[in-house]
Amino acid sequence: MASGKGCFFRSLTIIGILLIVLAVLLVSSFLLATGAPVSYPAPKFDGSDTGVVTNIITRLARSLVDKEGRVVETAVLKLSQNEVQTLLDAALAKTDKHKLDTVPYAAIWDEGKLHVHYSMPVSAGRAANLSVELSPVVETGDLTLIPGGGSIGHFPMPHAMLDYTARKLSRAAMRNDSVRTTLSAFTRIEPGENGTLLLMFDPRDVNTVVRILKSAGQDPGEETEEDDDSDDTDDENEEDAAVGEDRDEEDAF
Repeated sequence: MASGKGCFFRSLTIIGILLIVLAVLLVSSFLLATGAPVSYPAPKFDGSDTGVVTNIITRLARSLVDKEGRVVETAVLKLSQNEVQTLLDAALAKTDKHKLDTVPYAAIWDEGKLHVHYSMPVSAGRAANLSVELSPVVETGDLTLIPGGGSIGHFPMPHAMLDYTARKLSRAAMRNDSVRTTLSAFTRIEPGENGTLLLMFDPRDVNTVVRILKSAGQDPGEETEEDDDSDDTDDENEEDAAVGEDRDEEDAF
């Protein structure tokens, strides 16, 4: 009888020790997977970035034709690492409606990879700080983000979670009308050498060129709209003159 009680108490002791070890592991995992919340400077697009966009547009225009001045079948525009980051910041700045100084996320283009960081609050004073490395590829307007690695705090992110995160970010980007319209103009986009990004498109498609220029902040239809307005004004003036002549004729009678 005594031996039975001894076995029972030993079993309880072992279970208690296992529960304590499990609790320690869970707390340790939580502490390793989380940390203090991280803030990043909010993406900005100011006057100094306008020159970068202007330079991109100039090179884009030059890529449309070959040395003989003939329109090429496939135009290739190579963006430097700084140019990619500028356009990325401009796109993110448009989504910051509150004009915050700091945000819990960052998107950094470095060595041909997109590095996404996000600090997700999980409790008071604690956040799961996620980092993901992605390679963007666009085929006929469809964006695919290929994961290269990632982490949650001090833990490496499992492959299944990496794939899920990449797909979720890709779908979120494609839900943005501006992003979707811009990407639809390109037949292919892929990372190049030395941190560059290669953009390929068909310059013979006028709609493609118009979409690219609009995405860069240049609306080729603005002048046309002004011309249309002036035409409308001329028509109105002609109608007023005609009405005036009719009235003069009536007064003459």
